[in-house]
Amino acid sequence: MIEPDYLMAIATVAENLAFLMPIGPAEECPKESIKDWFCQVQVDWVGPDGSRGRIVVALDRGCAQATAANLLGLAQDEVPGDPEIHEACNELANVIAGNLLPVRYGHDHEFHLHPPDVVPIALLSGRVVVRLALMEGVIGVSIDGDTDNSRILRAVQLPPGFCA
Repeated sequence: MIEPDYLMAIATVAENLAFLMPIGPAEECPKESIKDWFCQVQVDWVGPDGSRGRIVVALDRGCAQATAANLLGLAQDEVPGDPEIHEACNELANVIAGNLLPVRYGHDHEFHLHPPDVVPIALLSGRVVVRLALMEGVIGVSIDGDTDNSRILRAVQLPPGFCA
């Protein structure tokens, strides 16, 4: 898949779940720093063939706070605390992961997601790294797993003569 497909999936979740306002791809930061991120959440997954991977969702402070405030229905003058921010970011990351796997591997497969987990801030790395700019800040996503879906496709192929 190409980057616009990933960005569209992330933007759709950000807009529909967290009421954030996507504005397009974020500019590449030649010197990305861990200081760019406020919260990072990792969602591990297992595919139908036993393949494994992970999706890491990173949010800057503005995006993380807006996500928490919007999910909790806080007034504009209310600032969510770190526990609320982490819980909201967990939920956002879980839904992003669930929406990215079909973009990456197709819609005909069942994936098992592990519970999201806030992880220490690190530079985003993986087979695919995309960044989405929002009015509220930036979401970065790292997707790591099998390079293609050929193993996954073989794992779910129906035997010859199988009738549904």
